[in-house]
Amino acid sequence: MILDPMTLVAAMIGLLSAFIVHEYAHARAAYALGDPTSKYDGRLTLNPLVHLDPLGSICLLITMLGSQGGMVLGWAKPVMFNRDNFKNPFGDGALVALAGPIGNFVLAVLFALIYKLGLPGNLFAEMIVKANLGFGLFNSFPLPPLDGWKILQAFVSRSLARSMQNLEESMGRAAPAILLVASFLVISPLLRPLYFYSKIFLLGGA
Repeated sequence: MILDPMTLVAAMIGLLSAFIVHEYAHARAAYALGDPTSKYDGRLTLNPLVHLDPLGSICLLITMLGSQGGMVLGWAKPVMFNRDNFKNPFGDGALVALAGPIGNFVLAVLFALIYKLGLPGNLFAEMIVKANLGFGLFNSFPLPPLDGWKILQAFVSRSLARSMQNLEESMGRAAPAILLVASFLVISPLLRPLYFYSKIFLLGGA
């Protein structure tokens, strides 16, 4: 993939679609399940500025372009929720976490269908598919503070789930640095084959 202005713009649009849909899905799911935190925090919106994390966004763009769409590693500003407002704290928390990747995968499938129509502007459809597929898979990995970590908590004992929650909270401001290192050492090598075959299924050889 040649890094030209059109490719850069398409990549940015693809990434914007990925983290906007992802975080909005989290916020909407939490609100629907009885927690108003996302509403009070102003996250029930599609405004990208509300969801953007500067460092995470830079990582997303660099890895997407650097890997020629081979992997998307990075993060947006997390949607906060209060488990105490849920009827099933960890079960509902897992549903909130799952909503983000599901939103990405649905958007990836929709734009893959558009891509296969061969309409003008296919580069944009291709980038939206790649960004949403990569972002959804990355966030599904069971490592704190990613969504997969919260989803996993619904399938373990309550005491272990609490310990997992405490571990995530104890990471604090070190979380981005830890996640960045883990992304390249652990997450990327494990998810790259899954991403590759999923991309082939959706886009063919693109």
